[in-house]
Amino acid sequence: MTEMTDELLARIAKRAAEPNRRYMTAAEDQSRVELPVEEIDRRFDDWHVENEKRAREAALRDGMTPEEYDKNAQINAKLQAGQPSAFDLMMAQMRAWGQTPPDKLSFVETEGHIGASTEAPGAKPLTAPPKPSDWSELERIAGRPIPDELKRLYSIADGGFGPGFTGLHPVHRIASYCEDFRRRGPDYCGTIAYPESFLPVAGEMLDYHYDLDTGRIISSNQDWVNDELEPEDIYDIAFQSLGDMMEDWLARS
Repeated sequence: MTEMTDELLARIAKRAAEPNRRYMTAAEDQSRVELPVEEIDRRFDDWHVENEKRAREAALRDGMTPEEYDKNAQINAKLQAGQPSAFDLMMAQMRAWGQTPPDKLSFVETEGHIGASTEAPGAKPLTAPPKPSDWSELERIAGRPIPDELKRLYSIADGGFGPGFTGLHPVHRIASYCEDFRRRGPDYCGTIAYPESFLPVAGEMLDYHYDLDTGRIISSNQDWVNDELEPEDIYDIAFQSLGDMMEDWLARS
C-alpha cells in the first residue's frame, strides 16, 4: 500500500504541470483547433461518410455479406432520414436557451471520435488549491474530517489532474456529486445504496470513490446491467490506497 509521501507528491506535481499529460483527455484537448462553424459542419459530414466506410469494412471482415450490410444500411438510412445531426442539435439547443451560437468553435477529430466545443482549445489549466471553506463544506456533507492525504494531494491544485477523463474532481464537485450519489445510487437508478463513507473523486469508464473508512479507492460501474453484473458487484476495490491510484496514473503513458 503506497503512502502519500513528499516524493510521490513531487512526481505527481511534475506530471500535472505537463498540459498534454495532465488528465486522460488532455492530449485531445491540446489538439483542438478553432474553426468556423460552417467548416466544422462540413467536417462532421465528411467524418460520418468515412466512418460509414470503416464500419462496412469491419462488418465484411467479421463475415457479413455485402448484401446484408447494404440492406441494413438502407434501413438505418430510412430511419435517420430527416433527423438532425448531433452538431445541429447542439446549435439548436443553444438557441433554445437564448444563446447566440458562436461563429467559431474548438474542434477535434480522431479516427474514432469527432467533436466540437465552446471551450477554448488546449488542456484545461490547473486552478488554485481548495480554500478552507471548500474543505469545511465537504466535511459538513461527509459528516467527518477529510484525511490529510487527500488534502495534501489537493495542495497541488483543486483537481483537474490525475485519473479521470478531466482529472480529479474539484472539491466543490466532490461535495455536490456526493449528495447526488446518495440520492440516486451509483447507477442513477437507486438500485443499491451509496455508502456514507464514500467520496466520489474521479470518473472514467468507472467512477472512483475514496472510502473514508479504509482509505481504499472503490470503483462503481454505472453500466452494470449491460456488463451483466449483479447489483452486489457494482462496487469493487480498485486500489488499496490513494497513493496506489496515483502511482497507477503516473505509470500510464
